[in-house]
Amino acid sequence: MLKLSSIFSDGLIFQRDTFDNVVWGYTDAYDSVTVTLVKLHSDDMEGVAEEVICSDTVEADQDGYFEVGLTSCSAGGNYTIEVSNKEKQIYVRNVTFGDVFICGGQSNMELMINRTLERYEEEIDKVSDNMIRYFKIPEKFNFHHTEELIEGGKWMTAEKPDIYDMGATAYFTASHLRAMEGVPIGIYNTAIGGTPIRSWISEETMRSLGLHVEEFEKCQNDEWVQNTIANEQKTDIEWRQNAFAPYETGETTGEKGVIHVPGFFTGTPLAGRNMSICIERDVEIPEDWSDKEVKLYLGAIIDSDMVYVNGTFVGETGYLYPPRIYRIPKGVLKKGTNHIEIRMLVFREEGGFMPGKDYKFHSLDGEDISLEGEWNYEIKKEMPYLPNLTFYSYKPTGVYNGMIYPLRRQKNRGVFFYQGESNIECCETYKEEFEAMIKDWKKLWDNPKLPVMYVQVAAFSNGLADFGERRVYLTEAQRQCMELPNAAMIQAYDLGEYNDLHPTNKKEVGRRLALAAEALVYGKGSYTPGPEAKEIIHSGNTVTVKFGEDVKLKLGHGIGVIVDENRDETNIRGFEYIVGGKRYAAEAEFVSENEVVVKLPDNLDITAVSYAWNDCPLETNLYSEDQLPVVPFYKTI
Repeated sequence: MLKLSSIFSDGLIFQRDTFDNVVWGYTDAYDSVTVTLVKLHSDDMEGVAEEVICSDTVEADQDGYFEVGLTSCSAGGNYTIEVSNKEKQIYVRNVTFGDVFICGGQSNMELMINRTLERYEEEIDKVSDNMIRYFKIPEKFNFHHTEELIEGGKWMTAEKPDIYDMGATAYFTASHLRAMEGVPIGIYNTAIGGTPIRSWISEETMRSLGLHVEEFEKCQNDEWVQNTIANEQKTDIEWRQNAFAPYETGETTGEKGVIHVPGFFTGTPLAGRNMSICIERDVEIPEDWSDKEVKLYLGAIIDSDMVYVNGTFVGETGYLYPPRIYRIPKGVLKKGTNHIEIRMLVFREEGGFMPGKDYKFHSLDGEDISLEGEWNYEIKKEMPYLPNLTFYSYKPTGVYNGMIYPLRRQKNRGVFFYQGESNIECCETYKEEFEAMIKDWKKLWDNPKLPVMYVQVAAFSNGLADFGERRVYLTEAQRQCMELPNAAMIQAYDLGEYNDLHPTNKKEVGRRLALAAEALVYGKGSYTPGPEAKEIIHSGNTVTVKFGEDVKLKLGHGIGVIVDENRDETNIRGFEYIVGGKRYAAEAEFVSENEVVVKLPDNLDITAVSYAWNDCPLETNLYSEDQLPVVPFYKTI
């Protein structure tokens, strides 16, 4: 027997300039294993020459575990690793050395490049760099013990087609660092969409905090876990089958009407219902569109859809978040009247079409045909409420055991983390838990100075125009975690979208993460998340906000942010005053390049003044010279 973790596969990247890299795995007890590192030198005249860099033979322990250290190697190179015992040889080819990072978090770190192509397709199409290496750790939880081996997954490079499956935030961070440092960059991405912070904390730490222990211990009942998963999946499949059955049987409730797209079903006869519903309309298509390449944009549908154009199936999405962008094959559209049919499912009483998204036919030569307006509907079948599935990766400490612990031997330069959306409704203990997670990870990699660079959750308000204050309490807890040594917070509130939990401007998130890494990892200058108010002085009907002496404020917006052409770019926006618990926009003007005065109205009982203090502060426009946004604040006066 000879078994290695799947990270020891073709395309592997090790941390450069360290003697701490190891090749490890399992064989028979007390078996001898030889590990050899060979460097390949290409020569146009001679072909490929091999140079043995190091080789060592060790004896496995009683459990069959072996470990061989490698010599320190500088960045780059093309290496092969040979691991052998008396029965077997394993070759790991195309190995290189560079700077390795761990990425973690939830969906905004996991979101793949192929979900951002509406923004970056031309740019990505030109990328071909095999010195950006990426390994997505397969999702795995364990509630009994820590795992040793990673099983499954493969190394990918920033080349087509692999690049489309890379996490966008991870890729763009690596791309910026590659340009800044000129060395190969490796990424282990452990992120899982939807995971709260408790998923990424060790059992020992969780118990010491006294949080989530009962929930964790319940998950140690394997029979209950597996039965729950099986029963819920069965229910989900049967629910969907029953909901779509009327399209085969002809069943219908006969209830018909008209709705406006986009818009939620709230306030319509469809509000508060779980159902299978057919939504359709005719649209006139010009003759010259019949041979064009066309995309169909249907915004974001809550919850699920299958879409047909002129009876031809063009796409489906099984849950509410992804934007619906379906390519229409040539020949499907015809001159004159064309029919669109959306077979839509509403799971949990809150159906609709997300406002602010595109609803249109779009030809690739730039022409649009709007699909906004009145659509006809017919309710095919009333359905029972469909509960959310139980995702056990969301449970305490499971993925720490299954995905983080098995990486502990892989040397790296730091951690990039983007998480928090799943803790917004329970943010009271977030600071305590996140700081505990950081300490866990530093301990795991035996590096008290391990840099941890984390992203605040972005602006989002679930498509609602009335921006509340749920998100800001979570982001404030994240801000307070900057107190930890070797930790840097990256702001992203200005990069969010009010109607999309997964904003696509990941290139700018990557730039900001890379700026933090330049300071924390490479020691080049210092990093701040953005200009921060140093002094807030209330006097009469004004509040003066003073920033640091070295700050130079300017009006603007985040790099890559697409703004409305009518956006006010001449006045400071984002300050508010609070009266009776309600927020009102406040006028403000520059006193100097690092000082702003906020004007308050007369004769009001104003209790506080704030900046960017709501769920979706996309109107804000104060930035530093390097285009980082002002840090939000709330100040009682």
